[in-house]
Amino acid sequence: MGDTMIDLYSVVCMQMNRVGIDHRKDIRKANLDRCLELFGYGPLRLAFRDYAPLKLVLLPEVFMQGWNNDPAPYSNIFTKVAKDMAIRIPGDETGLLAEQAKKYNTYIAGSAHEVIPEISTEYAFNAAFIIDPNGEVVYKRHKYCPYLPYRGRDDVSPHDVWDKYIEVMDGTYGRTKGNILSCMFPVIETEIGKLGYLICNEAFYPEHARALGLQGCEVMLRSSGMAEPDGGPPQNLWEVSNRAHAAFNTMYVVACAPGNLYVNGNPTNSYPGHSMVIDFHGAIIQHADYPGETVTAAQISLQAVRSRRMDPRQNWITQLRTEAYKEMYDKPIYPINLYKDCLPTEQAERSQAQPIKRFVDEGIFVPPGVYGPAAR
Repeated sequence: MGDTMIDLYSVVCMQMNRVGIDHRKDIRKANLDRCLELFGYGPLRLAFRDYAPLKLVLLPEVFMQGWNNDPAPYSNIFTKVAKDMAIRIPGDETGLLAEQAKKYNTYIAGSAHEVIPEISTEYAFNAAFIIDPNGEVVYKRHKYCPYLPYRGRDDVSPHDVWDKYIEVMDGTYGRTKGNILSCMFPVIETEIGKLGYLICNEAFYPEHARALGLQGCEVMLRSSGMAEPDGGPPQNLWEVSNRAHAAFNTMYVVACAPGNLYVNGNPTNSYPGHSMVIDFHGAIIQHADYPGETVTAAQISLQAVRSRRMDPRQNWITQLRTEAYKEMYDKPIYPINLYKDCLPTEQAERSQAQPIKRFVDEGIFVPPGVYGPAAR
């Protein structure tokens, strides 16, 4: 971290619309030009130059590429994303964002489908990245728990290729070398605080935010592609999870939802919006409470969160009794290295990756229509 800490600063969430593309050559025309256009609005209109200067801009999940359900001309969507849609990070696309980072002296964060050639060119990862005010990609991590119903559209997890992933990514982009927790859930120290990043579905696992919190994360970023009905009322799982992570880990959560997704078959407002910023007590301090494209902002105080963490009252993370918790995870649940020796396919997902049968066999889950001890 630099010598100068920026205590009070503005964060901007760009709740931009996305177009589902077929090929990376369409990224700029379909999505990125509009993103660059919005930089002329957010930084100039929503930041307080002297009081709380703009220091962080957050974009939605896969804001450059959107989602695509059509595998053509390939046999599966994994290959389509990897071969035709995914980008390299850093690369030409992040280079355009880097120009904005330097122009506005701000960090820019977002998510994109990325191929890492050192691991494989046959599948992609959903990559969270942060560009610093010098235009450098200083942070990258990859979605650890993709959303299974859309698996394939949502890329491969580092857990699926565990050994190779650690070999290639250890010690890079904010990771502490030799530290597995840091490799999978890196936290980077910057002049605007300790930053960590989760992507959409990942934040429905309390362990992921806790992994960041235990490494001192002060501002958790979350980019979403969450659709109805989870993202809006009455379920409000997007809001519930954002507020819970902030409160339970005493950290800010900056959560950028997408606007509309324009792709064949989608209703206009399938994505409910609700970009928000949550303070370290779990209170909403800014909320774009509607769907569609918008840009919103809030202020973050590092002094406030750091002072709050010095008080033991409701400082949940410092009062963990960890000895018993270890037993919960003593037995593996989801298969590791699932795609170590094969390419990901829908068939592999169905036949290998669902531990529900084990939960039923061990009497943890009870199937419908079975009652009492007979369930075991």
